[in-house]
Amino acid sequence: AALVSTEESRLSVAWRMYRFRFNEPVPEVVSLESIRGMEGLRVRKAYADAAQKYGIDWKGRHYEQGNWNAADPINRALSAANACLYGVCHAAILSAGYSPGLGFIHTGKMLSFVYDVADLYKTALTIPVAFQVTSENQGDIERAVRMRCRNAFYEFKLMERVIPDIAEVLGELRRWKW
Repeated sequence: AALVSTEESRLSVAWRMYRFRFNEPVPEVVSLESIRGMEGLRVRKAYADAAQKYGIDWKGRHYEQGNWNAADPINRALSAANACLYGVCHAAILSAGYSPGLGFIHTGKMLSFVYDVADLYKTALTIPVAFQVTSENQGDIERAVRMRCRNAFYEFKLMERVIPDIAEVLGELRRWKW
């Protein structure tokens, strides 16, 4: 709560979260809006790369919250995979004593910090799982995604990593070093 309460500390954590996501250093001179743009490009590239790898006709991220079946299979798969990731991140956040609603990048939602933390892992976990399962043309895509997420989270050791990763982006790494 203290970190999200001042603009300086909130931005410092937001920067660490963005740096965590990129494979290369992000210069400090880049504005927060510029880094958001860079992040958008990175995620769109991850979608395009996965679509090409798995032979999926990708038209963009589209879904209607109130009409699940209106989305195409890949968007339903992405939503199902992200829901799994949100659940794991939410549980970790609560177990470590953090507030799920106090986000640094996402704000104003009950799960803002959950979305912040989940975004650290989407390109490594949920995007590849969703595209791979969709390419396999599963009958019950949502169930197949849940099963594949379970396996991917286990192989990635997500449960072992998420709390130390949260501590790292919050600047509290020493607190959670096992």
